[in-house]
Amino acid sequence: MLDYSRSFIEMQFPVSKVSKESYKERKANLGQTLTGLGKWWGRKPLILVRATLLGVLMPVSDNPSKDREIFLKILTMDDEGLYLRKSKNLTMKKLYSLLDEKERTKYFDSESTEDKPKYIQGLSMEEREELQKLAFNRLTYDEKLVYCDRPEHVKNLTENAWKEINEHLETNASSIQELINELGEKRYGHTPRVGDCFAGGGSIPFEAARMGADIYASDLNPVASLLTWASLNIAGASDEEVVKLREFQEKVYKEVDKRVIEWKIEHNEQGHRADSYLYCNETICPECGYKVPLAPSWVIGKGTKTVAILKDNGIDGFDIDIVQDATKEQFKESDKNITIRNNKVYCPHCEMETPIYAIRGDRKDAEGNTVFGLRKWEKHEFIPRKDDVFQERLYAIRYVKDYIDEKGKLKTERYYTTPTKEDLEREKRVIDLLSERFNEWQEKGYIPSMMIEEGYNTDQPMRERGWQYWHQLFNPRQLLTHGLFNLVVNNYAQNKYEQICGILGINKLINWNGKLSRWNSDGANEKGQEVFSNQALNTLYNYITRTMISLDTTWFFNINNECIFANKLVRTEDARNIDKVNDIWITDPPYADAVNYHELSEFFLAWDKILLEKIFPEWYTDSKRVLAVRGVGQSFNESMIEIYKNLSNHMPDNGTQVVMFTHQDVKVWSELAMILWSAGLRVISAWTISTETESGGLKQGNYVSGTVLLSLRKQTSEEKIYRDELYDEIKDEVESIIDSMKDLNDKEDPDFNDADFILASYAAALKVITTYKNIEGIDIPYWLSQPRDSKEENPIEELINKAQNIAYDYLIPDGFDKLIWRDLSKEERFFVRGLELEMNNIYKVGDYQELARGFGVKDYTNMFQSFRANLARFMTPSEFKMKFIGDEGFGSTIARHLLVAINEVGKSNSTAQGLTYLKSTFQKNNEYWYKKPIMIELLNFISRIEYIGHMEHWKEHAYNARLLREALKNDGV
Repeated sequence: MLDYSRSFIEMQFPVSKVSKESYKERKANLGQTLTGLGKWWGRKPLILVRATLLGVLMPVSDNPSKDREIFLKILTMDDEGLYLRKSKNLTMKKLYSLLDEKERTKYFDSESTEDKPKYIQGLSMEEREELQKLAFNRLTYDEKLVYCDRPEHVKNLTENAWKEINEHLETNASSIQELINELGEKRYGHTPRVGDCFAGGGSIPFEAARMGADIYASDLNPVASLLTWASLNIAGASDEEVVKLREFQEKVYKEVDKRVIEWKIEHNEQGHRADSYLYCNETICPECGYKVPLAPSWVIGKGTKTVAILKDNGIDGFDIDIVQDATKEQFKESDKNITIRNNKVYCPHCEMETPIYAIRGDRKDAEGNTVFGLRKWEKHEFIPRKDDVFQERLYAIRYVKDYIDEKGKLKTERYYTTPTKEDLEREKRVIDLLSERFNEWQEKGYIPSMMIEEGYNTDQPMRERGWQYWHQLFNPRQLLTHGLFNLVVNNYAQNKYEQICGILGINKLINWNGKLSRWNSDGANEKGQEVFSNQALNTLYNYITRTMISLDTTWFFNINNECIFANKLVRTEDARNIDKVNDIWITDPPYADAVNYHELSEFFLAWDKILLEKIFPEWYTDSKRVLAVRGVGQSFNESMIEIYKNLSNHMPDNGTQVVMFTHQDVKVWSELAMILWSAGLRVISAWTISTETESGGLKQGNYVSGTVLLSLRKQTSEEKIYRDELYDEIKDEVESIIDSMKDLNDKEDPDFNDADFILASYAAALKVITTYKNIEGIDIPYWLSQPRDSKEENPIEELINKAQNIAYDYLIPDGFDKLIWRDLSKEERFFVRGLELEMNNIYKVGDYQELARGFGVKDYTNMFQSFRANLARFMTPSEFKMKFIGDEGFGSTIARHLLVAINEVGKSNSTAQGLTYLKSTFQKNNEYWYKKPIMIELLNFISRIEYIGHMEHWKEHAYNARLLREALKNDGV
């Protein structure tokens, strides 16, 4: 019997598999569906959105295991679905390694070895496919993903899969769109309506629309609304429409290229065309009056061994020689004259250093406030005045030449060179060309005219360079090229799709071609980087300018499309003013100033503003900074309450909200809980999806690197309760939810680990708390008005912490003696639980961080052999050796000494050495005999690893632990 009063996401969620799929999507880089459309910060993985929406719509039955099976089948995360997604074959070596002797005889030649397997003669294609399937099904989930496409690439499920899904859900669907429609009809009486008022880069509305839901998407920020519109209408366009957009891009590019060639500003006298110009700032040394070119490194290319070398001209400055194929001595000479060192300018002439703040003329006023000394550039300016502190200098050019080799083949060679007199004349021609067009282009919106508004991020270019208009973040060559692209787009675009395609292209160009674009000198990757390599407007001392032949890959951005037929509406709108009713609100709010979207997006808006006004006359085109939800404290909390109260008022009584946010600590949880509770919502469930990647870096502190999905319903209760009455209810809820999660866990590939159980305890606490209208003695408005860095624990935080402690007391490793568990130190509990994670094939750093935070262990990274994302694991006894013995924390625990004893057994091949070590360590006050039961229990746990296939590195140690355990048992008998 299906129960539509409850949703799958409220009862369970396959966090491990969704995390793995999210990670796979994140690692796809340019292969991701929406990232090609343009820069936005913190887009959520599409598979996360897909799983969330299905989880909200799917009802539950009295068979949770079957519900889970069907959920995974719909998402192609079951065995059949994974094989359907398989797009690469296993190698012959891999196949051979996965077979037993009988199977090897069936498929492989008798002379085959692990290194050189060979199929038997006459093996048919059908048999080869049978072999692929046999071996593939023996891989772990993680291993299978290596050979698979992402779920979104599967056009449809098999007929048998739909038959099984329909039987369980009592539907009659043959596609995901039909299923979503039917589930919506059953739950709400119509196709489900999904809303997102913080649409950002468009992940949530795009994926919900692709699945067949009706969509309402809005964002206060017009750049976000532009990207959301593009995701639904360009990434959601048909193949035929995309072909036409490609033709439009080609037409624009060719026209711009033609005009640039006619201007003769990118070719040298040999007819070679530049693909990169490298510029640096230059300033006067206050000590000797020399002009000093500024750079934190003069290495141009590690692969081509190219460096810039400063030569004192003996008059007033330095010539710069560009040397390709440089010697080690030339590299050293280049490094010797690095002129930016520890935020100081070093002058190679007088060898004096001057702090940058002194160069800029920054000073303190009478009140102690910093007054920044640089002159503010005026609106008409796009190059520095001669008396400005920072000048700009072209110091290197990379040219590309085509030639025919000795075999008659066309070849391409790139080479770096010092700018010649003719090159500098071309620079002057660029300035003249821009000067002729500057006023007209600003008026028409082809280049920006907006002033930079003061802010946390936007102050940086003003105080560090004096730029106070957005166009000043680009040099003349960049402004001329981008303005020309804008002009041609405006002339050639025939419809809204082409106009938007043009704006997206311009936004891609400015992100990869501005004064904030770094030059990457890595050996295999000598090229420019994007402006937003992080979430800031970082000024640079040297930067790259691209030319037409290096802008082509940026202009022709990826359109990974899939036709969307859903009803969709995109607006620029303050979330407090939304008047559209939606059955489901899925939001990823801007929480606690993680990213200053309202400021950073003005970088793009300055270029888009006038053109957007023409395309979307119903939209506003300013960033609405004053309305942006930002900061922490009372004003932020009040804004969030107002927004979520409005969303609650604009959904039916059986509607659902899912709030996505990055989990940090209990205080943040308690604050968000109070916000949502005050908005008239109650918490039903919470799940954490890890999306960490190795390149993403880790936040400081013991945080989970991932996204929390908090599911909520309307608060309908009028009940009140006293605080001290809540504890028993929370305890029962925590234990109940952990039991149900354990029952659902797949023993071979567990979905839930300690981090998930602890998170579930948070959710359990919030679920109990928000069941009631209010709790006697808790003044929510008062606590929401307190600063987040307050050391005072708020009452919701206290209750969540109690729930966490209940969970940790309840989460004793299977088979571990309960009384002995209580005697272990927090570091030992962390080690045992951490080993259990590893035994369960869990290697995410975030899980170990959360575990450490839960046990209150602060110093733990030295216990790990690897602490890289998705590769975390503890040291074995032989890797530990005698490290940290006797140190505070883990180093002085029984468990740490046991690891030494295990290693002694392995080295000597005798348990006697291990026993001797333990007796000598614990000889004081007969501690050895008192601690023997604890040692036996710990050794018993470690010995289990011997039979875990993926922990081969522990196998010998686990065997020695078993021997030592028996020796301990027999000692003194």
